Amino acid sequence: MSGRARQPNRRKEASRVLVALGMPLRQQSEMCCRVFLALLKVGPRSDWSAASNEWSRIHDVIGFLKREYRVSYAENSRETIRKEAMHPFRDAALIEDNGCATNSPNYKYRVTDEALALVRTFGTDEWE
Repeated sequence: MSGRARQPNRRKEASRVLVALGMPLRQQSEMCCRVFLALLKVGPRSDWSAASNEWSRIHDVIGFLKREYRVSYAENSRETIRKEAMHPFRDAALIEDNGCATNSPNYKYRVTDEALALVRTFGTDEWE
């Protein structure tokens, strides 16, 4: 035994959060879980209590996942991310967009304040 603490599996935890929030099975996929983590800026060593809701473009989400989780999505997968994760998350009021035209390079998403407050309690007595 190495003595090092085992890192939590943030993707599995994100799945548990999405299940608890009532997201359908399709939005509990690995990609959707990773996108949710990226929107929250929760890295492999981050605490859920440190989650944030900064505005992010899909390009920023892809960059975060590559940097923090070493998971690469091609830039041409943006439409898949938009349709499979962003739109359902927005429809469920987990995230919001900034109201720019969808073809604008300034079109961004962020986790709603209400969802952020809830997610920050994950892993605590408050979560239950």
